[in-house]
Amino acid sequence: MKRKTFLKALGGSAFGSVLATGGVKHKRFKTGKGGSLKKLVVLFQRGGNDGLNTLVPVETVQYDYYKALRPTVGFAQNQLLNIPGSSGFFAAAPSLAPLLDVFQAGDLTFVHAVNYPGSDLSHFESQAFMETGVPGDTLMDGWINRFLSSTTGPGIVRGITVGNLIPQSVSGPIPVPVSENFGKVTIDGDPIHNSAEKDAYEQQLRDLFALSPTMGNTDIYGTGNGIFNILDGFSDRNLEDYIPENGAAYPNTTLGQRVAHAAQILKDESSFLGVEVVTIDQPSYDTHDDQLGRQPYLLENLTQSMKAFYTDMGPVRMQDVVFLVVTEFGRRAYQNDSFGTDHGIGGVAMVMGSAASGIIINEEGDWPGLHSDDLSQGSLAWRTDYRDIYWEILSSHMGLDNTTLNTIIPGHTYTPQGVLL
Repeated sequence: MKRKTFLKALGGSAFGSVLATGGVKHKRFKTGKGGSLKKLVVLFQRGGNDGLNTLVPVETVQYDYYKALRPTVGFAQNQLLNIPGSSGFFAAAPSLAPLLDVFQAGDLTFVHAVNYPGSDLSHFESQAFMETGVPGDTLMDGWINRFLSSTTGPGIVRGITVGNLIPQSVSGPIPVPVSENFGKVTIDGDPIHNSAEKDAYEQQLRDLFALSPTMGNTDIYGTGNGIFNILDGFSDRNLEDYIPENGAAYPNTTLGQRVAHAAQILKDESSFLGVEVVTIDQPSYDTHDDQLGRQPYLLENLTQSMKAFYTDMGPVRMQDVVFLVVTEFGRRAYQNDSFGTDHGIGGVAMVMGSAASGIIINEEGDWPGLHSDDLSQGSLAWRTDYRDIYWEILSSHMGLDNTTLNTIIPGHTYTPQGVLL
């Protein structure tokens, strides 16, 4: 085989860059109650989900302010759902129905009024600040990549993105592969070759790597073998073959399939992968117009997917998994002339898993308020710094110490929020 063809095959692999930086480290890792790795799913609602139409304040005074600010975009009280086990300060948008029994079971935490100091109303800036973990800075590497860089684990691949774009949160020195279906990733072959010829080509590569490395090519042989180890590790993770457990039913949507694939990858019974972090994006939350025609569908897709994941993973696995949902900002408190809402500040985050505290944070006396004197730039003000949520998950769930956390989330003084037990 010619050297150029050999290198093209390596570079064409979706995992080529994963091994190029020296491979995977193998050291001690934290195990969880279920006997497996602690794991994290981070789902980003891109565009700025409207927190005020996700959890609606129904305390009499605050609800009156809400309806005055949103005469047509706001929900009528008879449309809203009681949240069992809560104080009753908030009610849930109808689209949150799939998650209400998860909350009642104590496995879901809502955090209202989330943002960061010096809130920026730009999508680009706010998403960058949320994903780098450093508001106002120009860092390029993401907080999840810094987690992977600062820790070790036993996995062939410790972090993945299910989708078609790499989010900034995983960008950095540790390559994180991205795919819609990791079980179908193969070594690139010449497009003129048929399936049998491509299989034969791959076998030639495997046979080549089985030979003793020639002088000066040890790294290339190591990388090639590493790539095939990864491909073999994902060989039973073909989404097309996946059968969810416990009667879980994922919505037949792009998001539903991505969340299902995350569950498939995080299960290690059939073969061990050791993936610790999965990221997923859900776009289109920038509801400047026709909000009641758009946001409910997005939230329903999200909550149905989350509920299916929760059911599919089951109570033992959910002891070791936290499912975090974040968005770059909320929306303005008042509706605009297009029956939508513009960029705002305080938004809602969700944390699902057995480790969740099962409460609503920033209600009643901690609520910023919707009176005109309480608003910030026409928006719900913020109370919880999103970095406190990251910190608490990485500390309490993933088992990191403060020295490591100061590297992952630099320049931040942590304030406990009670997101987790």
